[in-house]
Amino acid sequence: MFSSAKLDPVLDSGIIEPMSKEIARKWFKQAQHDLEMAERNIAIEGYDVTAFLAHQAVEKLLKSVFALLGKRIPRTHYIDELARELNLEPDIVDGILDLTGDYTFARYPDVSEHTPYEEYDEEIAKDKVDKARMVFFEIKRKYKELAEIE
Repeated sequence: MFSSAKLDPVLDSGIIEPMSKEIARKWFKQAQHDLEMAERNIAIEGYDVTAFLAHQAVEKLLKSVFALLGKRIPRTHYIDELARELNLEPDIVDGILDLTGDYTFARYPDVSEHTPYEEYDEEIAKDKVDKARMVFFEIKRKYKELAEIE
């Protein structure tokens, strides 16, 4: 159910408002779920779905950081842009760069010579999940409040 609650709280002080933290919690929990589903799709050879969900997990993770910081959550799927806007370290951005294209590439048959599911295999899918996990680890290390949400 949708509520009329303000979705993009703005901070007037340096204190994180409870609503910001609650929105961050929701984004973070969904990010964790998407990452788990990405991993599960490897077992059923849904490698393209794994890649897409790894991207989605990182996108939602980064959006949880925007919420945690009381910033407006950008309406974009370009996770490299989200990472840069958050001024993340280069090693985190490098992991994110490899996942950025999967939002489109894993879903649309007209962006490659082959259909998306033919472009991905188990090794690629596992690599995508590993990169997403690395981003999760680094973000939780940097934003300790997110680690407390688990």
